[in-house]
Amino acid sequence: MICPHCLETIDDGCTVCPNCGGLTTSGARVGFVFCDGCGARLSPHDRTCPKCGRPAPGILSTEASASDLAAGRTASFPRLTSDAIETERPQQNASAQSVLSDSLDPSATTVIPALDDKPKKDPYHRGFKPSRGLIAGVLTVAVIAGGAAFVTQDPLGVMPGFYEWVRTSARETFPSRQLPESGSVPQGSSDERGDTETLEDSTLGDAEAFERLQDLYDQVVSLNDADRLGEVIDTFNGSYLLSDLSAREEASKSAYELRDSVQGVIDELDGMKLADGSAYTEDLDHVRQLATWMYERVDVICDCWDISLSYSTGSDARDHQNDILQPLREAGSTARELFDQYVSAWAPSERS
Repeated sequence: MICPHCLETIDDGCTVCPNCGGLTTSGARVGFVFCDGCGARLSPHDRTCPKCGRPAPGILSTEASASDLAAGRTASFPRLTSDAIETERPQQNASAQSVLSDSLDPSATTVIPALDDKPKKDPYHRGFKPSRGLIAGVLTVAVIAGGAAFVTQDPLGVMPGFYEWVRTSARETFPSRQLPESGSVPQGSSDERGDTETLEDSTLGDAEAFERLQDLYDQVVSLNDADRLGEVIDTFNGSYLLSDLSAREEASKSAYELRDSVQGVIDELDGMKLADGSAYTEDLDHVRQLATWMYERVDVICDCWDISLSYSTGSDARDHQNDILQPLREAGSTARELFDQYVSAWAPSERS
């Protein structure tokens, strides 16, 4: 008999064509046919695979060339016409199983797709990509925030100097728009009497310089007399070893007060401003040197008091006598000797 599908001669009584696997005219059910190349499920009427073009199983004759099969040359394979397909269909009613077989998608395949196959892009769910405008906006906000934090926090401590530079530049560029400083009287304004006040020059003339130097010299000499420095020395000698700490603290006050008084005289001498070429420049230096020697004499006594007061009431100060007197031994008597040597010779004298 002849197979109605591949038109090849088969043995009588065969229900399945050994060549193509199709049904014979007896209408027996055959198994599914799959492509040997890609695994696609084939229809019993297919001569070639609709997906890869490979010949369907069982239709190659012995005359088919292996090179033709490898090259995919299937154009010379016989194809069924619509009339041939109609005539080869079984005349009896088709079973449900055969209908299911014929209705399967011939393009389906049992081959699992490779894992590296890339999925198709979904045009409706695109990934988020920030625009250039958004990136520029974020960077601008970050720069502004960083600058504000630098100005307010001032981690490098440069802002006070920057503010002062701005104020100085503003005063030099717009002098007429500057407000008067606190406590000063603007030029052109008047007091309750209507008199115009101007800033006075702090430079002293020769007459004023002499009077001021004479007064400061007298203060230094008075601080060195027995009523001040002598009393401080006597109080120290009689009190620095007392066991009562509060008594020592009370006795030490005269020394600290005298040192503050001498420092006040030195500050006034440093604040004096004489005219260029003044005749009293040398006198100013002499009086200041006398005050410095006076300060050194009182300061060493205060150093000894500091050590004495460091010992509490519970400890015996006599056990620490050497430590208390150590500043006096180190200072020696140089300041006292120099003061006594020059105090009379360096008295200011009026010059014409």
